[in-house]
Amino acid sequence: MSELLERRYRSVLRLLPEDYRRERESEMVAAFLEAAGDVSSADNPRPGWGEVGSVLALALRLRLGGQDSTPRAFARGEAVRLVALLGLGFQAALSVVTAAGGVAEPLFFLAAAEACCWVVAFLALVRGHLPTAKGAAVLALLPVTGTVAFHASDSAQPASQTASWLVLTVVPVIALLLAYHRDVLPVTRPWWQAVLPLTVAVFAASLALLPRDPTWSWSYPWTDPIGLGVLALVAGVAAGAIRRPAAPWRLALGMVAALLMAVRLLDMADMYGDLLVTGSVQVVLLAVLATGLTITGRRALPEPV
Repeated sequence: MSELLERRYRSVLRLLPEDYRRERESEMVAAFLEAAGDVSSADNPRPGWGEVGSVLALALRLRLGGQDSTPRAFARGEAVRLVALLGLGFQAALSVVTAAGGVAEPLFFLAAAEACCWVVAFLALVRGHLPTAKGAAVLALLPVTGTVAFHASDSAQPASQTASWLVLTVVPVIALLLAYHRDVLPVTRPWWQAVLPLTVAVFAASLALLPRDPTWSWSYPWTDPIGLGVLALVAGVAAGAIRRPAAPWRLALGMVAALLMAVRLLDMADMYGDLLVTGSVQVVLLAVLATGLTITGRRALPEPV
């Protein structure tokens, strides 16, 4: 038996939650070493990529728990699942408005395909059809990639705007794939919970298509996709202040605030004058919200078992 390989297996297992590792670490290490066969430390053995991947997948399922996990793990997982739900809803509304508002011919079919994918993904997630939601969300990244490639070749499109939009698009898909794992049971929500938020979001996103008055240039960052997201977040936090949401909602809104702050910082690389002032105000506001929601959300988590 290789002591070096054993140490490396134990290092990999540190990805797992402490309570789970305390109960099963020795058993798992013994199983890994038995599968590795007779190797010596002189051979500089390492855990296989498949073994590392399986431990990582297990760690994610345990830390972002489903309905049968501990209350604390379930709350963490529910927070990430809410980020996916909110992100897909936002992308669905925004893409519908963009496609309907008139897109240049080279991008029209990409925008239409993207809108269809996001809407299907969001509605499927709300109704508990997880495979359809995941498939449609991943499929949406294909027209997204095409649009990004087009903008990358267009010198008129600032690279910072393309990067911020790409981050805002990809993160909800990652949250969807990570948090809705095989230990999560589908939850079917009423149709109105899908249609009503989507209708309101489409109406709000339509503001971005209204003619802009140059004398009100300071307001532009409030009517672009990121600014609309900030307004929606503030409205959600204000509503939550009355109802006192549970830990998952606080953590989810805190993560959304951090995401919006990151993409606004990227977007500010090409801002100046009044635009830069408004963008800075938004960043400060989002930093306060992200910090406050995260702290209160963590305090509201159930105690470890």
